[in-house]
Amino acid sequence: MKIFYLFLLISISVFAQDAKLKIVSVNVWSGLDYHGILKMGEYETTEKKEARFNLLLNELKAIKPDVIFLQEVNPVAAYSARLADSLNFDEIHQVCNAGIKIGSLGFPINSKEGITILTDKKLGMKLFDIWKLEGSFGVFGDVLTIHFDESNFALVGKILVDNTPVYLVNVHLSATVPADSVLKSEYETFCKENSIGETEIKNVYTKWDAGINRRNYELENLNEQLKKLPHDFPFVIGGDFNMAPEIKELKNLITSNNFLDTFEKNNSSQIFTWYPLKNENISYSTRMIDAAGNKLNCYDLLNSIFDLYPRRIDYLFLSHHFRKDDILSNKIIFDSTKNNIHPSDHFGIYSEINLKEIISSTPKEFLKITSLKDKTFEPFPIISYDTDVGFGYGAKAFLLNQLNLSESFDLTFFNSTKGERWYRFVFSVPDFEFRQGKIYPLAFDFVVDYDKYIKNNFFGIGNNSKFQNREYYTKEPLEINLNFSRGFSNSFVAQLGLKYKYIRNFNIADTSEIWKLSSKLSLSKINYISTLINLRYDTRNSFINPSEGIVLQCETEFAFKNSFTNISFNRFSGLFQYYTTLFYPKTVFAFRSNLQSLTGNDLPIQILLPLGGNNTLRGYPQDRFLDNTTALVNAELRFPIFRRFGGTIGMDAGKVWNSISKIDLNNWASSPVAGLRFYMDTFVVRLDVGFGKETTGVYFNFGQIF
Repeated sequence: MKIFYLFLLISISVFAQDAKLKIVSVNVWSGLDYHGILKMGEYETTEKKEARFNLLLNELKAIKPDVIFLQEVNPVAAYSARLADSLNFDEIHQVCNAGIKIGSLGFPINSKEGITILTDKKLGMKLFDIWKLEGSFGVFGDVLTIHFDESNFALVGKILVDNTPVYLVNVHLSATVPADSVLKSEYETFCKENSIGETEIKNVYTKWDAGINRRNYELENLNEQLKKLPHDFPFVIGGDFNMAPEIKELKNLITSNNFLDTFEKNNSSQIFTWYPLKNENISYSTRMIDAAGNKLNCYDLLNSIFDLYPRRIDYLFLSHHFRKDDILSNKIIFDSTKNNIHPSDHFGIYSEINLKEIISSTPKEFLKITSLKDKTFEPFPIISYDTDVGFGYGAKAFLLNQLNLSESFDLTFFNSTKGERWYRFVFSVPDFEFRQGKIYPLAFDFVVDYDKYIKNNFFGIGNNSKFQNREYYTKEPLEINLNFSRGFSNSFVAQLGLKYKYIRNFNIADTSEIWKLSSKLSLSKINYISTLINLRYDTRNSFINPSEGIVLQCETEFAFKNSFTNISFNRFSGLFQYYTTLFYPKTVFAFRSNLQSLTGNDLPIQILLPLGGNNTLRGYPQDRFLDNTTALVNAELRFPIFRRFGGTIGMDAGKVWNSISKIDLNNWASSPVAGLRFYMDTFVVRLDVGFGKETTGVYFNFGQIF
């Protein structure tokens, strides 16, 4: 393992000294005619498509690029994964046009087309964003696709070159015949020779105008989306724009953003990536019939005529952060045949970029934690409702880097109509979110949490406790935590903590079942000091609102009785969390499973592990189930609604046992959940409704449940 890391460090060091980025972009051609509902027409055999793939792969191996933009990839997931495995690259992709499908099953059966970015693993590419540029509302993803018209996207990745972020934007715009008087005259002559009536011609012109408007909208949308990229960092935008360099709207995009066309020095108007005379695959697009031999409609005939024109429609643009001298070389690629086969119907483009100046002048983003520069203060009033605590009111404040230590202060003051009194203070150096995914030598968290429940629930102990036996008492906990942690890598964290906890139970009715419990401490107060050891493997892309990654966590807590305390126990906890983005609009599947178990003699109810309420089983009252061992499973789909608003649907399930040896899979308590989210920059406002068998729980609170 040490040899591997040494090799990786040497590779990164060599790349940083070289400071060059070799970029390829090519539309790899789906080979479809885009006619058909159950199945699209196919121009080529499976054998020829396989030969084209291998030809593309071998030429890429010879070129040895660092970054590859691909368009018209079909089927996008399988094709991208195969190419990435063959090149030992990372890949991200987006489904764009697939019809109605669950996984690979659906219609059209042979179309699941999209766009892909592949990069050398040393660049550590991550998905940054997905921009839908045009198309009706739909769902677009590997798991599920539902849409009924052509849609076009831009896919955005992020790489690090010598700790310098560079954003990669892969674009595929719609193929539209441009407004051209010569072409229009040629088409009208064709119509007369083929007896095409004026009504049909008029319909073609209407559709022609609509296509131009669509293309212009895509460009405007792309221009707006590009403004979302961080202003201080460079980006490369490439792909199939389906427009020649002289198109006015494309020129406006270039000039308004101060883009550098990597082929500008080469008289780009004389460079063709769509070249009918030299690429036999284009002959399928210039025929007057589709793949099944059916005559094309009048509008498709216009496209066939236009496709006889050679032109350049593929580009690599550099953001204004670059200089002209940073463009070291460029050339047309994939323009030759092997065994009379072209890799695509497009030629590809290649550019080599010098990054030395960019690296020296751009802010850095280190895997190791560094100092924050900006300060943040976010106050937020609390007006809430929770089934267990009633209507609540208070305030929350989050302060970041006020002491120039990259620290955060998180303060909560909360009261409720059912008698909860909650006051919480958290001081972290460095801030939780800031250190997420970073390497750091030491972090410190100090937490003081006081909570008083005037009407706390007690139903009994175990799964057989009855809802109708519900009774109330007052519970008053105070917890103080000191935690020290170290990020050994950007995904592995070890934590050592010291906890003091005091819990007082009072206002217990004389007829309460609590009097019958063996531990008389349940009737009064407990206090203990414990040590905690926590090991966590964490690849989440965010601590506040993750959309990708996993968490594997193991925690042990030891509380020893001494002259200052009155209880001892051991607690073990195992946690697994999983997050993945299923499809666009950005819909995240989030999953959590947690197993906890206590060991100790005659433990009072203050120590027993609870299930139910706001953070575990929504739809069941707080502390609905108590015992020594608990298991909990939560699953959610989190999806966008509008701007900062989002929604969620999910399911909670859990059960308790007297000991870990008693665990079984029978008769778990469960509740469906639906909710709303409002996403702030530093926290999430959450409203959930859980539908249990006994009650319906409503929870308005802060932060995702996990």
